[in-house]
Amino acid sequence: MDYNTIIKYLQGLASADEKQQFFAWLEEDPANKKEFAELKKIWALTEKGKEDENSAYLQFRQSENRKNRRTQLFKVFKQAAAVIVLIGLGVVASQLLKSTEKEQEIYAASYSVKAPLGQMTNLELPDGTMVVLNSGSTISYKSNFSYGNREVTLEGEAFFDVQKDKEYPFVVKAPLLDIKVYGTSFNIEAYPGDESFSATLVEGSVSILNKHGDELSMLKPGENASMNQLDKQLVIKKVNTEIYTSWKKGLITFRSEKLEDIAKRLERWYNVEIVIRDEKLKQERYFGTILKNKPIDQILEVFKLTTSLEYEIIPRANQPTLIYWN
Repeated sequence: MDYNTIIKYLQGLASADEKQQFFAWLEEDPANKKEFAELKKIWALTEKGKEDENSAYLQFRQSENRKNRRTQLFKVFKQAAAVIVLIGLGVVASQLLKSTEKEQEIYAASYSVKAPLGQMTNLELPDGTMVVLNSGSTISYKSNFSYGNREVTLEGEAFFDVQKDKEYPFVVKAPLLDIKVYGTSFNIEAYPGDESFSATLVEGSVSILNKHGDELSMLKPGENASMNQLDKQLVIKKVNTEIYTSWKKGLITFRSEKLEDIAKRLERWYNVEIVIRDEKLKQERYFGTILKNKPIDQILEVFKLTTSLEYEIIPRANQPTLIYWN
């Protein structure tokens, strides 16, 4: 493995091809992961790696022998770590404290990605995991996200294709429940305002955890786990996964859902505001599939034909369109 690539990955400067080479190298041998874990810890402590023409790091990069480069790399990092450990009291100790605080700030920082209303967003996490965010959904993770700390927080709906790693699990934290996986494909729906949780496993296996980290159940492919904030009962059932993941293909599938709940989803997908005037209409249910790329008025016409819904659309300047359901 070219150690320049490791350094660039640690700096966050690696290209897509270099990341791919790096992840492939990690998968070749468990020893590679242990080696990288040690390098990463030392790197975080020393904060070396700046492109300084007079630095020992640059000398390492210019070395031609792979074995010597590895030895030099550890030597450079460990010497720098030793300098920090041996720093005395007084002004120098003050500088060390500032450095420590800076390091804590770096590790406390997080990245956040939100899919705009009416749109989906695709992203690749640093470990190679692929994520599709549904409209109005947000995913966030710490700046030290890596093979040793693969944890994300989700508000909304997302489909995950997790990079496999038996040693380091991937954890998704949601408002009601969490999920732990080692490499699999699954869908999670956990919008905070809905006060519900739904996870559908396409392939692999996942563990459903409560907010204390206790395992409640392990899903098998084709199973869905759901929980409501009111009763907090975990329900596991066999499902057609296409129904729960069809939104990625531009399809919206409703599974005998209340119009009140459907209205919330339409608000996110079409960036509109829906007011239901008839209380009985809120409890009416709809089952069917519609095309997400159709205009909202065409979607409402479909509901009008199959339910008792009547609607009124009121365009507003600089605000989401207002729609009354009667």
